[in-house]
Amino acid sequence: MARHELLKIEEREAISRALSLDRSARYIEKMLGRHHSTISREIDRNGGATAYRAVEAQRR
Repeated sequence: MARHELLKIEEREAISRALSLDRSARYIEKMLGRHHSTISREIDRNGGATAYRAVEAQRR
């Protein structure tokens, strides 16, 4: 099984900005070149779409 690269703080900040504009995980997937399930899991693990914060997600 291949190991996947962890999200960088820059990617997490892009996720946060996109969520503030009400963008979907599929939109963010295309923007970052990551699979939508990676984006969805990241958002869900870190407070959901309304509470996601890049710095907190990076800290965890």
